[in-house]
Amino acid sequence: MDQVYEPITPNSLLAHAPGNPILWQQFLALLTRLLDCHSGFMLVTDLVERENTRFLYSFNLSYDYRRQYESRLNKLDVFNHFISKNPRQAYCNQALGPNYREEIMNNPLANENLTHRFGISVPCNHRHALSLLINRDKRFSKQEQRHGVKTLQTLLPTLEDSIHAEKRHKINSQLFHYLGSRFDAYLIVDRDLNILFVDPVDSRIINSMDCVNISGDKFAVNNPATEQRLLHLIAAKQDKVSFRNQCLSCQITLIPIDSLENLYHWECHKEGIILAFTHDKDSNSAIERLMEIYTLSKCEAICALHFMQNPSIPDVAASTCRSQETVRNHLKRSMQKMGVHNQAALMKKLMALSSL
Repeated sequence: MDQVYEPITPNSLLAHAPGNPILWQQFLALLTRLLDCHSGFMLVTDLVERENTRFLYSFNLSYDYRRQYESRLNKLDVFNHFISKNPRQAYCNQALGPNYREEIMNNPLANENLTHRFGISVPCNHRHALSLLINRDKRFSKQEQRHGVKTLQTLLPTLEDSIHAEKRHKINSQLFHYLGSRFDAYLIVDRDLNILFVDPVDSRIINSMDCVNISGDKFAVNNPATEQRLLHLIAAKQDKVSFRNQCLSCQITLIPIDSLENLYHWECHKEGIILAFTHDKDSNSAIERLMEIYTLSKCEAICALHFMQNPSIPDVAASTCRSQETVRNHLKRSMQKMGVHNQAALMKKLMALSSL
């Protein structure tokens, strides 16, 4: 039987790009060829301090140029700043008027074949945007201008979805390894509890809680004393700290986002604080799976998961209010039931189970 393969398009690459840097670069390469251009790149643009604008991905740009761009040329990129201030609308710089074109032609950016450009941006928050730019060194015809603008405008919904999924993928993967267990939901806030990023699903979960709420772009704790404690902990900016909310069934863990790794240059969130929410931490689905699949007792499952979060017998004993000898016995029986012979193998199996 003959197999039918779907053609590779910018939209199809975008749909599968989150979490895969190679596909992001293939997307840029394909889009650049389709628009008969020379190079393309994606930036996280700082709308206030242009010198903080950084590359996410690029196609056919030299290393020296990227380095020069991030060190000084980002401040001079008038077109990128323009599209970032006017998000969700595709532009060709040739269509922006004679004064604008003169400024572009006198700009050092023109030295890297970036004289004629298409661009579109997606807002990240009140201060940052993500920009997509496609460039070449010869003029676009009127027909090429219309085609390029239409192409970028058509890509916009998939581009926004993929950018959102990329951030979610990077943050989620880091949070699991950082927290060592599952969590119900999370969001990213600044020091004043303004929301920098929240997934729509997580937003609904958080709003269903009795002890906290989201109103517009603002996060709040219903108990004033608890909210003041949260603000104090955010100001202290410790590496990681957890506390029980007033309802006692909700645990909030604070993590400075700049302590996470492998987030590329998501500068739009680097000053933020992640608030991760967990309800009834000792009655979560991972414990239920351990009890069901490996016939662990609840105490054994609790100690095993605490060990996965912090592989220290004294710390597990302190956090579970058990003696060290009791913890050792629980872990020994857990290893026997799970068919592993050392703590490293136990850790690996527990992490695989908790990621399901």
